[in-house]
Amino acid sequence: MADKPFSYQQGAMLHDAIMGAFRARGSHFEEWCKDNCLTPAVVRNVTYGQMKGPKGRTILAKLIEDAGKEVVRVGYETRLRKHASEVAGDAA
Repeated sequence: MADKPFSYQQGAMLHDAIMGAFRARGSHFEEWCKDNCLTPAVVRNVTYGQMKGPKGRTILAKLIEDAGKEVVRVGYETRLRKHASEVAGDAA
């Protein structure tokens, strides 16, 4: 059975995780955009959740794959846990 795709919440944490994954592999977001004939503004709209339709989902899947799925996931989870901890601290 295939693994269920990881469910990312588009926004700043996902965008930062993707940028970090590109940096970790010595690549650049702008390079990826150029290689895929997309403007950085369009791709930012995807990562921040402004493009959630079929085209946006396709771009996001390719972006995450090319940035490094596992690195993006670890970066995203780390940011999410940190944020949850900060929210829990604020609630106390």
